Amino acid sequence: MDFDGPGGFGWGNLGWGLHLFWRLSTMLGGFLLVVAVIAVLILLVRYLLVATKAAQLYVAAHSDTPPSPSEPPPAATDSTPTKPAPRSRTPKTPPAD
Repeated sequence: MDFDGPGGFGWGNLGWGLHLFWRLSTMLGGFLLVVAVIAVLILLVRYLLVATKAAQLYVAAHSDTPPSPSEPPPAATDSTPTKPAPRSRTPKTPPAD
């Protein structure tokens, strides 16, 4: 038994014009489907990147414990001056005439 019809593609004898139209519309529909899937994936990745950054900022702003510093605290500085204090200057006596 032959269930494909006389055209061989299941649509009967559509002729070459309708067959060409069917092939082109199927290709266009597949292309649009691929473009839509890629667009949804791009939007999903962008949303996840923005959402994770927003979540990090939210947690940083609303956490009870201070965040651990990424750098060690600066070393304690010594309060003694490194240079000796300048001597007080006395005016020179003028030369005698």
